[in-house]
Amino acid sequence: MYLEFLPAAAILSFCLCIVLIYLDKRAAKLGDSNLRNSPQTLHKKSVSRFGGVAILLALAFTSYVAGYNWNNSVYFQVGILALPAFLVGFFDDLKISVQPWKRILMLTPVPIIYFYYFDLRVLNLDIGFLDNFLEIEFFALLFICFSIVGMTNAFNLIDGINGLLVSYLVSILIALNIVESAIGPIFDIADEFRIYTNILLGALIGFLILNYPFGKIFMGDAGAYYLGALVCFGLIHAHLENNSSSPWVVMCLLAYPFTDLCFSVFRKKIILGTKAMQPDAEHLHHVIFSRLGELKFKHERAKHFFTVVFITLFNLPYLCLSLYFSNNSIVLMFIIFAYIISYLLIYFSLSPRFLLGNEKINN
Repeated sequence: MYLEFLPAAAILSFCLCIVLIYLDKRAAKLGDSNLRNSPQTLHKKSVSRFGGVAILLALAFTSYVAGYNWNNSVYFQVGILALPAFLVGFFDDLKISVQPWKRILMLTPVPIIYFYYFDLRVLNLDIGFLDNFLEIEFFALLFICFSIVGMTNAFNLIDGINGLLVSYLVSILIALNIVESAIGPIFDIADEFRIYTNILLGALIGFLILNYPFGKIFMGDAGAYYLGALVCFGLIHAHLENNSSSPWVVMCLLAYPFTDLCFSVFRKKIILGTKAMQPDAEHLHHVIFSRLGELKFKHERAKHFFTVVFITLFNLPYLCLSLYFSNNSIVLMFIIFAYIISYLLIYFSLSPRFLLGNEKINN
């Protein structure tokens, strides 16, 4: 029942990606090569960065065919109201430079819309007296803005290896199916959420076929920002609809982008003494990718493939545990603490030079 529209979304997304790949090749022949000179760039030829466009269009059109529209679907409304996040990244995909602080400012209207239009308010974090502050509208709004803008940027940061961001989102859905098949439904939520989620999964799969590991098309900042805004709303809304779940389950499901973002800021500001928003190629996926090269994985596609496999296998047990203990805040706090420690152990074991305070990255 829930998978009815998944194939249609996948086929449409795939076809749209093919069109975008063709257009990029035509543009490259005319001299408009989409090859960036930045630390994160791992490819050596022009590649379309408009995969997010294919995902958005496939998601919107298939949802409409499935009978969802502005008048009867919360998630269709979210898909429209998250467009400002899409446009912020789209500017960069068009090679229009936007400073990091301006991006953050431009992303802020999205959570504000969520807060007032959908009444998306987190009023309880199971952290004692601090929850009292969330009952004050200003602090509740500030928390939603900080959480969604931060996580949207985090989604963009982990989108540095072919298939990594999409595989992480797919991992969440796989974990949900694994746990629910073992213990039954976890979230008491409407069918719309599951149908819309599987339409999104189809759109992601259509893109993933051409993105991973072949790198024929990239998600682009537009796609990463859009998915960040969409997924954050979906997880928070699912939690709020299911009062028995702990608010920490949302944090645990987003532990990877959250940890990557926080450690990136800490690494740049504290360890290296550089700007927190300065782009670099020293995230966990970059470090693993580099190590694979040292292990004689000379083919770029093989390094992309095994980097994603490694991170997926690392994340999946934590995702399953988070869903299994979705109503136990104490256990979930321990899970996220264990995840952060594991992340750091892997990072420093693969890149021990960051334990030295006086060594800088050469960008």
